[in-house]
Order: sequence, then C-alpha cells, then structure tokens
Amino acid sequence: MLKGRQRIIVLGGGSGGLVAATQLGRRLGREHEVVLVDRSPDHVYMPSLLFLMVGQRRPEDITRKLKRLERRDVTVVQSEVDGIDPDRQEVRLRDRTLAYDHLVVSLGMQPAPDQIPGFAEGADHAWEMGAALRLQRKLGAFQGGRVVIGVPPGPYRCPPAPYETQYLLHNYFVERGIRDRVEMEFFTRDPAPRGPAHDPSVWMDAQARQRGIAQHYSYFVEAIDPDERVVHGRYGLDLAYDLLFMIPPHQPAQALVDSRMADSLAGVRVDYDTLATRWDNVYAIGDCADMPASKAGVVAHQEAEVVAHNIDVAITGRGDPTTLRLHTM
Repeated sequence: MLKGRQRIIVLGGGSGGLVAATQLGRRLGREHEVVLVDRSPDHVYMPSLLFLMVGQRRPEDITRKLKRLERRDVTVVQSEVDGIDPDRQEVRLRDRTLAYDHLVVSLGMQPAPDQIPGFAEGADHAWEMGAALRLQRKLGAFQGGRVVIGVPPGPYRCPPAPYETQYLLHNYFVERGIRDRVEMEFFTRDPAPRGPAHDPSVWMDAQARQRGIAQHYSYFVEAIDPDERVVHGRYGLDLAYDLLFMIPPHQPAQALVDSRMADSLAGVRVDYDTLATRWDNVYAIGDCADMPASKAGVVAHQEAEVVAHNIDVAITGRGDPTTLRLHTM
C-alpha cells in the first residue's frame, strides 16, 4: 500500500484509455486523482467508422463527450501530448506539464499515409472520422467500376476490419442495385491462408470468394499512381482501380517517438503479462503497446482492465495482482 494521495494519468481517450480511466475513477477517484488526457473532447467508437462509411451510422451515433467521465471521478484534460519524461515522471502537454505517480499510455497508432507515395491523392479509407465521411460521399456518387481494397505493410489498427470492409461494400453495392457493375478485388501482405475450413483466415477467404471478390495474397504496395489509378506492387505487380480503399500505414504517436519511448514500429515494449514498461509505474496498453496480439479495441479493453486492477492493488494494498489472459481471435 502506498501512502499519500496518488495521481494516475491516462493518456488517450480511445477504447483502452476510456476503460482504464473509468475503472480507476471508480476504484480510486475519491481518495486519489485520476486524470485522462486527450486532444479531442470526444470519444469516437472507431469500429463503427466502417458503418459510417456506408451510411448505416451518423457521427453523433458513435461519439460521446469525454467530460462524461467526470461523473466517475475522472478529471478530463483536453490537450495535445507533446512529450513524456518517465525519469522525471512528467507529461508535457501543449499548455502545461503534469507530474504523475502512475502513468497509463494509451495513445494508439497514428496514420502515416506519406509512407506510401501517392497514397494521399489516390486512396480513401475509413480509419478516421473525416476520411470516413469523405468516402461516404464518394461512394454515394459511385456508379460502377473496379473497387480495390488493400492492406499496407507494417502494423495497423484493427486487423480484421479489411475483411469486414469487403463484406460491407459488397452488401452496399447489392442494396444499391449496382453490384453487377462493380468488380471487387482485395490485396494483403499476408500469405494465402491454409488449413481446415473452420480456421478464421480460411473461412474469411471463402466468404470473400463467395461474394465474387478476387483475393491477392503476399502483395506488398510500393506506390500509388493517382493519375493512372494504379497500385504498384513489388515485383511489378500492378492493380488498376476506379475506387481504392486502402488502410493507411500506421506508426506510433509522435509524442512516443519524440520521447524515445517507442521501441519499434509496433510501439512501446511491454511485459506481456502486466503491460508494464521498463520505466517504474508506466504501462502501455492498446495499439501503442508492442504486443503479439491484434491492435484492436477488444484487446485494449482487456489490457486496460488488468492495468487498472494492478494499479489499484499497488496503491491500496487490496487484493492480489493479476496477469493478462486475452480472449480474442
């Protein structure tokens, strides 16, 4: 049990940060100080951006004010994170510096479209609110042609989503009565799936082919030509398109790069059992944690529960520490 009032700072209001802050506020908020920092006033439920893309959701359906966490004894600070000094136990924000006793880093991954030449001019995606709304308008005006859906090299948020995108767009074109005028293709850097029919990757491949969507495996993008509307792949493999949906490359948040906390393109190295980093009382969860698990909301949620529990145990002495036991595909 630790003596004195403790300040726990959670960086990032996505799925992991939201769960961590909520649970810490409920457990500790009245006796200690729980602070959530995010640059946006809103939490956006990102898994629903694909449904926004096809007009099945509105922005207000998938957005909630982070200030609502204050009823859970969480102080919400809206500011940009400029840097972290884990040796001095400080977080440097755009407008102030905050000291902490415990830090939960849940800053996610940031899109980095410039890593692929031509991406910004030639591709659309639904990995951010503004991009999803632009694509929604573009899809509404689309009357037929070749639609290509693709996956970039390197890590990215929500690995299952490209497969869901295929099924959603197929159904969207069917409902509009133009599916017979749309040719659909999908590419990924992953190898072709092998195994029994019930294996998830084999099943998803079969589902796509049943919908008439051609699959290209072990395909590595090198550049996009927005004028010719061609995706250039390694070894001279090109794919022409009329509409290109491609997940942008991702990289760790700039604050983690600038603070030299990101150990790789996959994020901050953590202990796989506890999400602890190499710095005392600093944890990384969600997409910014370098973990052998999907960078998905369900993973961030479970990681946040473990970290919140263990911080509570460390501060109050109540109960025993726990370890991560992921339940995911």
